[in-house]
Parts: sequence; C-alpha cells; structure tokens
Amino acid sequence: MTEQTINELADFFRTFKQGETKQPPQSNLTYDDAVTYFFRNMEVRGLASETKHFYRDKLNAFRKFLVQIKKVQALETLTHSELEYYIESKYSKNKVNTFNCHARALRAFFNYLERDGYLIANPARNVKPKKVRKEKIDYFTVEQVRKLLTSFDLRYKSELRNLLIVMVLLDTGIRNSELVRIKLEEINTKERSIYIYATKTNTFRTVYYSKETERIYNVYKREVLKGAEKGPLFVKFHRQYNEPILDSPLNTEMVYGLLSRKAKKIFGPGFRMNPHKFRHTFATHFVINGGDPFSLRDLLGHTNIETTKIYVDMSPKDLKTKHAKHSIISNIENDRQAGEYHEK
Repeated sequence: MTEQTINELADFFRTFKQGETKQPPQSNLTYDDAVTYFFRNMEVRGLASETKHFYRDKLNAFRKFLVQIKKVQALETLTHSELEYYIESKYSKNKVNTFNCHARALRAFFNYLERDGYLIANPARNVKPKKVRKEKIDYFTVEQVRKLLTSFDLRYKSELRNLLIVMVLLDTGIRNSELVRIKLEEINTKERSIYIYATKTNTFRTVYYSKETERIYNVYKREVLKGAEKGPLFVKFHRQYNEPILDSPLNTEMVYGLLSRKAKKIFGPGFRMNPHKFRHTFATHFVINGGDPFSLRDLLGHTNIETTKIYVDMSPKDLKTKHAKHSIISNIENDRQAGEYHEK
C-alpha cells in the first residue's frame, strides 16, 4: 500500500470520526423564539387555523409556568422532571382528554425543536398521554331523529334554516366547522353532493345528501336565500324581524346554541345534542345499515381507518340485528331456495 493511499485513508477516517463526534453548539433559546419557529413551521405546512389555535392555547398556558420557574429566557435548561411536574400538577385532576391534549401539544412542540436542531435535549421525549377508557358512542335513535325532524315550526324562515342544518348534519356526518363554511357554489345539485373543506386535516372531500334533504334545500334556497347562487349556505337572521342576512354566515357557536335550545325544548333539560352527536349518528347508522368502514372513512374525512373502526363497535342489540341479517347460517336456507328455483 503506497504512502499516498495510507494518507488518503487516514484523512477519510479522520473526517468520519470528526463527523461522528461533532455536536451542535448549545444555544440560548428563548421560549418566545421557539414558539415563533414552531408556528412558522405550521404556516409552511399549511395547517388549519383551528390546529394553530389549539397549540397556541396550550403553549400560552405553559408559558405562565415557565415565568414562575424563570426559564422563559433559557428554554434549553428545562428538565423532564419540571415538564412532568407542570402537566401532572396542573391537569392530572382534570378529565383524561384535557390532560392528554396538553401532553400531546407539549410533546409535539419539543419534538419539533429537537428535530430541527433548536434543542439538543428533549424534555418531552418520555411524556406519554394517559390511556382513555373507551365509552359507548352517543348517537340518536331513529325515534329521536323522527321527533327532532318534525319539531320545527316552518312558518318561520329561521326554522327552515335550522331544519336544513339538522338534515345536512344527519345526512353527511360533516363537522360543525365544515358545516358553517359551506358555500352555495360548492353544492352540486345534479350529483346531490357538497365539496367540503376539512379544517381539521386541511384536506378536501366530497359528501352526498339524500332526496329528502334536497327537497328542504330547494325550499330553503327559494324562500330564504332568494335563489342566490353564491355565498354562504347557512346565514344569520335578524332577531327582531326573522329575516336572513344573506352575506353573513353562521359560526360554530351559533350552531351549538340553536341545537342546545332545540334539545331542551323537545327532549327536556340535560339532553345532550351537539353537532358531533349528529356525526356519531350518521356514522353509527351507516354501519348498522350495512355500510363498510372504508367508505365511511372517506365520507367522514378520517386519515386513519382505526379512527373509523370505533363505529363498528355496536351495542349488543345492533350486533344481533346485523348477525341475523348477514350470518352465513341464517342465509343458508335462502341460498338453498334460490338454487332450487334456478334448477327448475
């Protein structure tokens, strides 16, 4: 082996060794700068405003703790024990979902800082959400839906709007944030479909509505929207005159409010009726009536089939009904009779 070769190999291994042991310099990272970098990354990724609001709320609460322990100006000195103390002491007595929201938000924040080189030591690396006990899905029965749909006083235009809101929620399973963003130009009347922007996942999908919903939509468009072809589908009303404000869309809080008042009026105080219960109702009855979870996933806009599979976990009564309809043993007699018919 020549001297030149030996020197080249020595330089190679020297460079390799230096690259392996070299550590990025420890920086004086402030919390406010870190948050700025984090949200700048969200902007680049095009995440929805609701997602950014979720993180901002959790990170603002965490900042108050950092002020108390005097680490706002030196985030890299924060330890896992301090972070764990914050979550446990502040949120362990709350509902599990509240605890997990803060835990996930802080873990995502610090994971980003570590991944992009702003922090060397990640204090949230071993922060884990608590296990959530699976609860039975709360949805409307057929009888409750029938009672709800027949409770609207259609002498009032606002009640016509409210009826359409309920029918669209039941018919499509869309989220409240998606409902209030529907525009007339996103509705395809020939296909009876709506092009939906999913604020939660920052994606688009198409959902469909029935002939029954179509009938109410046509009346609403003619009587309330005066045949408009563009603008928000669901609009606010003047309180005094019960007349629509055509360019002013409803917001999510208003939908919650009108559903809550309706629930109290027809089902009594304490009855739970919010937009997500309509989503559960759509999904649950879709499965009960024979729909497959993969189609349901696309209609609901889920990114993970595991999220959709919760609706397959029906009550015993529902499983009994589906078993009687779809069991191979239950259908053998029908298959035999069909075969004898064809033989004849």
